[in-house]
Formats: sequence, C-alpha cells, structure tokens
Amino acid sequence: MRNHRAETARERVTMRRSARQADRRGMSMAWQRVRFLLSMLLWFALVLIITIAFGAIAADQYYRGRILPNVSVQGFSLGGLSREEARRVLIQYYGTFVASPITFADGERVWQPLAADIGVRVEIEDAISAALAAGRRTDFIEQLRESFAVIRFGKDLPLRITLDQRRLQAYLTNLAPSLDRAAQSAGIMVVKAQVLSTPAREGRQLLVDATVRDATAGLAALQPYTVTLQTRTLPPTLADANVMEAAHQLAVLLGGSLRITAGERAWEWSPEDIATLVRLEQTITADGARRIVPMLDRDALTTRIEAVASDVTRSPIEPRLRFTSAGVKIAIPGQPGVTLDVDAAADTISAALWQGARKVSLPLATVEPQIRVETIADLGISELVAQGRSDFRGSAPYRVTNIIAGARQMDGVLIPPDGEFSFNQSVGAIDETNGFTRGYAIIDGRTQLEWGGGVCQVSTTVFRAAYWAGLPITERNQHSFRINWYEVYEPIGMDAAIFTGPGGYDLRFVNDTGRWLLMQTEVDTDRSLLVVNLYGSKPDREVIQVPVEVSQLVPAPNRPRYIDDPSLPPGSIKQTDTARDGMDVRVGRIVRTGERVLRTDIFFSRYQPWPDVFVRGTGS
Repeated sequence: MRNHRAETARERVTMRRSARQADRRGMSMAWQRVRFLLSMLLWFALVLIITIAFGAIAADQYYRGRILPNVSVQGFSLGGLSREEARRVLIQYYGTFVASPITFADGERVWQPLAADIGVRVEIEDAISAALAAGRRTDFIEQLRESFAVIRFGKDLPLRITLDQRRLQAYLTNLAPSLDRAAQSAGIMVVKAQVLSTPAREGRQLLVDATVRDATAGLAALQPYTVTLQTRTLPPTLADANVMEAAHQLAVLLGGSLRITAGERAWEWSPEDIATLVRLEQTITADGARRIVPMLDRDALTTRIEAVASDVTRSPIEPRLRFTSAGVKIAIPGQPGVTLDVDAAADTISAALWQGARKVSLPLATVEPQIRVETIADLGISELVAQGRSDFRGSAPYRVTNIIAGARQMDGVLIPPDGEFSFNQSVGAIDETNGFTRGYAIIDGRTQLEWGGGVCQVSTTVFRAAYWAGLPITERNQHSFRINWYEVYEPIGMDAAIFTGPGGYDLRFVNDTGRWLLMQTEVDTDRSLLVVNLYGSKPDREVIQVPVEVSQLVPAPNRPRYIDDPSLPPGSIKQTDTARDGMDVRVGRIVRTGERVLRTDIFFSRYQPWPDVFVRGTGS
C-alpha cells in the first residue's frame, strides 16, 4: 500500500517535469518567431528612414535656391520657384496694391497716394524669405520631419502688411486745408445808415482719426480699395434767422431823419447821425442760441444830447448886489435861466427812435437865480473883508473908459463859498457891447492897439483885494514890464495881467471864507482912484506882507521904439511908454490865524527892460 503511494507520487513528479519541459520548448519557438519579426521591422524602418533621408537630401539638393513643393504665399503656389520668380509672381498679382493701396475720395475729388506716402508696406520679401525657409532647418532630423510635412501636406504662408499710422495721419492732416472750411456766421453791420448783412454758411472739418480707422480696416484684403473721407459739418454760431430781427429793428431806427425841438430851437438828425449811435451786441438767449441785438449807445446818445443842451441851456443871471449902510440890496435884478435834463431827453429820444417816430419835443426847465430877496440874509454878507486900490493918474481917455467898463463888469459879482473866481469869465466880452473901447495894450511883449487897453488896471486891483483877504490865489500873471500906475498904493510886483484872447491868461482865486463874497467897485475919476471891496464875513486871519526882493537888474534900452498907427495923421508922434529897467521881483505874504500859519505865498515877476515907446502917425 505504501509502495503504491510512492510510485504514484513519482509518476506525478515525472509528469510535471515533462510538462514544464514541453512548455519551455514551445516558448523558445515563439520567441524566435517574435525576434525574427522585430528584426524584419527594424530593417524595414531603417531602410525607410534611409530612403526618406536620401529622398530629402536629394530634394534639398534639387530645390537648392528654390521653394519646396506645396509651399504657397497667401494661396499662391510658389513651389519650385526661385526668389526672383516668386517675386515676379507676387508683384504681378499684388503690384497695384503695393504701389497705391488706398484711394481717398470726397465727392468727385480723389487722391491716390503712393503706399510710402501713407506708411503702408507689403512685406513681399519677407514672405518669399519665409517660403524659401519652409522645410529647411539646421537640425537634420527636424529638417527631415518638416520637409516631409511640407512636401506631403503643403504650407501656406501669410503676406504681412505694416502700417505707419503717424504717416497716414500726417498725409490726411495735409489734406485738411483743402477740405476744411470754417463756419461763417450770419453778419449784419451798419455803414452810413445802410444795413448790410452776410448770410450764414456751414463749415466742414475732416475727421482724420475716423478716416484712418476706415483705411486700416480694408488693408487685410490686399486689394486696392477706396475710402470716403470722413467729415463733419460745423454749424455757424449765428444762423440767418438770428439776425433777421436785428435787421428789422435797424430798419425802424434808421428809417428816416429825426427832428428834435427844444424851446424855439430845432435840430435835424439824419439817418447817418442816428447810425453813429447804434451799437450791435451779441447775446445768448435762454435756449442757448446766439443772436445780434441792436442797441443805442447811451454814452454816445448822451454826448450828442449834451451838445443840444449846450445850445439851449442858459444859466441864470444872478442879481447884482450893493452893500449899503442899510445892508445888502439888489442893485440889478437877476434873470432866470433854462436847462435841459439830459438823462430825461435821452430816454425820450431813445423811446422815439425805437417806435419809429420822426419828431420829438424836449421840455426845458426854468432855473431860478440862487440869490433872491428872500435868500439875501443867508449869504452872510455883513462887513468889509478886504480892499484893493490902484491909481490911474495920467491915463489916456481910452484907458479911463476901459477901467470904468471893467469895474462895472466886476461890480456886484458874487462868489459862492469854495467857489473859484475867474476874472475873464466875470468881465465878459471886452468889446463895445460892454462899454469897452480900443486902446493900447501890451500884447506879446509890445504895445499895440487893442480892445480894452487898460483893463489890467481892474484885474490888478481885484488881485490886491484877494491878496489882502488872504484868499488862495490859483492863477496870477505878471506884466511884461513895470507900470508906474501900479506902484502908487502898493510896492512893485503887486500887479496882475489878463488876456482874454487865444492862449490868454487869467486871474483866479478861491473863496475859502465859508460864506459868500460880494465884489463891489468904485471909480473916482477926480482922484484917479479905483477901489475894489470884498464884502462878506471876515475870517479870523491876518495877512502880513513880506518885504519886496529885487534882483537881476537890467538897464532900460537907450534906443526908443516907434509904432506906426495909420489912424493918426502923418508925422504926428505921441509917447505911450517911458523907458524902464528890467528886474526880477518877489512879493510875499504870510496868512495866519493867531500863531498858526495858514499859508505862505511868493508872487514872482520878471519885468523886461523897456524902451521909450512912441506912436507915429502914418494915416493919409
């Protein structure tokens, strides 16, 4: 039993060993077959690689300097072509685009710039270089791979375009002056009363950036194309409708002459005159629109009405007063004046012009004199303030006549508080209407026959009254030479010359007493004495005369001067002036109240040396 089991076990072992050996023999045969197949495949692959390599090498040698097959640029096959041949092919097709890619149009006007002018460049050489480089690598394996891919599958390369936008913008900017047009606003003007208008016109502006965008968008097609220039309309600031109302208003203003009356006077303003008063202004309405509005220039209108006012205005004539022991009385009644209210007249005329009226009447207002019976007591004239005196002994009859006439013009003159007295204004016209006669006077350094010769005796005496009243002297002029009449009651240098002609000179002083001053004159022909009194309220002041200073003495000429007078019989000779020395003279005064000095004045005179002067008759 035990042996049977042992044999059975040995049989099993033997069977397993036989089976393993059979398996090993089967696997060895299979592996041999696999190795054979693998070796065959490797040889095939090697042969194939060698074949492809030799084919690629052969193709590279064959296509040296030429583009490999199946290579194209922008769809155009360039396989087998040299650089020059490829260039001809591409230029033949894209030549027009390369030369002038874009045409700009504006209506019927066109511009065809060269590609270089607008910064466009077609990179043909770069595309050909890329085509020649296709399938060619420095790395052999990569070259084999790429060459195979190019030859089998083909390769299409793009044709690149570059654009210099700054150059394109510059080109379009240079076009702008021929395209742009400024908007023209409607205009209106007045020329010699004629209303002239100009119509509005829309403007135009080239939109450079928008045109550049349009031009850039079409380049990708690589075909010549036309771009319409982009522009915008510029509206005028003032449209025609904005000036139509102004034209209508101007037609009303300038529709005819304007007749103006004031009292008994009349004036005619022509349309040309009215046109000088018109001002055109530009305004903005509530909705933001601009319009032209005609206006009357108030200042110009006022100036013109002031000229009218000066023709009709008459200042009131104040009464001439007389200081008596019984008080101040009216010696000569005053007369009312008339005036024109300039502002009211401007309003009236303005309203008439806007309404198209051609006649307007301006009312005049009466102006009463300030001094009336009921106001005399308010003047404060109660005492003598100062007095001036001068001697005219030895004066010719004409001179005495003129002294009396001049004194009469000064008699009763009133000077208001803080008012400035003017001798020339107060004396009036020096002619026969005021009682003056012709006589010899010193004019421009020589004695000649003139109206009012001797009236300076009155101005000198008035000056002395103002001097002793301590009043501020604002203008005083010397005589050309010393006059003996003026050195009787006062020292040398206390004279004041006047001349009412062109370029003349005046005597002026200010009433600083705080009350009215009354000038009163007295002419004593028996004593050859002229007195000028100033009445008012005497201020608390003292006038001290500073001693006279004389310098720069110049002897009188020895040779006499003769003046021909056709009004005298021939051969008659009459001496009018005596020789006297020249000199500089200073007369001063100190005006003070108590110990306080109000002012110190120096009145300077430079007297020229003067010869004997004779009038020689030359009459027929």
